[in-house]
Amino acid sequence: MSKVVLFCFPYAGGSEAVFYNWKKHLSPNIDLQPIHYAGRGKRFNEKCYSNFNEAVKDICEQIIPVIKERDYAFFGHSMGGLIAYEVCVCLLEKGYKPPVHLFMSGIKPPNKIRTKKIHQLPDQEFKEELYKFNGTPLEVINNEQLMEIFIPILRADFKLMEEYVCNSEIKKLNSGITVMYGCDENMSDQEMSKWSDYTHHDTEILKYPGDHFFISEHYKEIVNKMNKTLLRRGVYYGYYE
Repeated sequence: MSKVVLFCFPYAGGSEAVFYNWKKHLSPNIDLQPIHYAGRGKRFNEKCYSNFNEAVKDICEQIIPVIKERDYAFFGHSMGGLIAYEVCVCLLEKGYKPPVHLFMSGIKPPNKIRTKKIHQLPDQEFKEELYKFNGTPLEVINNEQLMEIFIPILRADFKLMEEYVCNSEIKKLNSGITVMYGCDENMSDQEMSKWSDYTHHDTEILKYPGDHFFISEHYKEIVNKMNKTLLRRGVYYGYYE
């Protein structure tokens, strides 16, 4: 029986390497395939995306050859969750089958996105804002050589988020959604429960100790949750109708 493919979408500034530790904790029936964004990781020599549509188009081209023959699921954290949703909508509009499940982590529903504008700030102010997100260690922020590499990538990713325009018409998906967020994030169950407006199926809300980057500390629990959810949903017997 063919494995289900779990596509994982990194957060802003992240690459496929974020998910390498996850593989050894996944069920052998799940094939983890991190999404490779342009401009980092294996695609470091390419230009970063200039807009959201460009990112969605590029990622759909990566995914389509795989999902023609196999069931699949999405996990996306922060920016990655928003991209995963828009990729899903794009795939459905093209006539492809839906993912068997969506795992949305650290991201509010598309119509609730309110991103502070920081991508055009001078370097020092930009670094200060990055530190507030608690996702970039101070020793990295203070390393001029490292930041020379990462600042253009981070600026490009924040630009995507800050210029994102939500479609006023909600596209309901034929996929269940599991929503995850950190207890110390600026999010609430009430806000996150609005993801239920985006699916014809169930929505589950989970909170983990920690801030926006709770996935770094709790990835084993998260992977275990995905194992149980995908098995319980019966993904090996086909996708939702």
